[in-house]
Amino acid sequence: MDILGIDIGKTRFDVCLLSADAKHTANFPNTEAGFAQLASWLGKWRPVPASGLHACMEATGNYGLDLAAFLVSDGVTVSIINPRQIKAFGDAELARNKTDQLDCALIARFCLAQRPPAWQPPMQHMRHLREMVRRCAALKENRTQELNRQKAGCASPVVQASIARHVAQLTAEIDAMTAEIRALLATEAQLETDFALLRTVPSIGDVVATLILAEIPNIRDFTPKALAAFAGLSPAEHSSGARQKNIGISRIGNARLRAGLYMAALSALRHNARLQDFVARLKEAKKPKKVILVAVARKLLVMAQAVLKTQTAFNPQLP
Repeated sequence: MDILGIDIGKTRFDVCLLSADAKHTANFPNTEAGFAQLASWLGKWRPVPASGLHACMEATGNYGLDLAAFLVSDGVTVSIINPRQIKAFGDAELARNKTDQLDCALIARFCLAQRPPAWQPPMQHMRHLREMVRRCAALKENRTQELNRQKAGCASPVVQASIARHVAQLTAEIDAMTAEIRALLATEAQLETDFALLRTVPSIGDVVATLILAEIPNIRDFTPKALAAFAGLSPAEHSSGARQKNIGISRIGNARLRAGLYMAALSALRHNARLQDFVARLKEAKKPKKVILVAVARKLLVMAQAVLKTQTAFNPQLP
């Protein structure tokens, strides 16, 4: 199988094609026209492809998704990789220089050595949901910043009025975005059902329910252990020689999901009766509050997965 390493940029992307006996590089504009040029270029060097093509790129937000979807529609196997994995691979090779051409060749070598799993393009409505949920969260963060400035006080009445107007504008935008999210959920029967099921889990409200749906559309495919790792909630031990063991969480995962679940865990400590015995055992073991909160967040995520996999509302009476 031939390998195509892709280094994605905002306006262009660089590629490195590794075949059995040759290496070819090029760059193209990150547009639909550029995608067509890439297809022609691949046809030039692979006129009669006896084997398939495996393309690999780093996760770069939305910059590479259109190209990845184009390649998948053309029958190419595509992998989208955490940039930390590529950097670690480069460090292992003692890479000393960094350019776009070198980066796409590094990604190609990583793909050849590791054979990462194939990426499946999300359905269009799921991509829209994720973008809207993230936009709503960004608006809320901006409003919190302005409210903090408002609470701190300003000597200038002009600045005070400006902050007040901005807070009102952000609130209106948040309300509008929330309404759009609800409207999207209502247009997709499965999404609407899943949203309602997630809301049956105590301490998972509207915001966290939509966050779970948006950030883990394939949640049913995970094992509980892999799901915790995806959210960055799995334990991570750091010890060496005589140095005392230090166990925390990996944080290598979806930071947005982790933050939302952490806030839900704060509520669960008071309102989720199913977790009270679990929390009591951790307190008896003298676990710090943050450790307890992370453990509760992990439990909430597993509960969320369970109601979605079984398509059954949460039952607090079950063991």
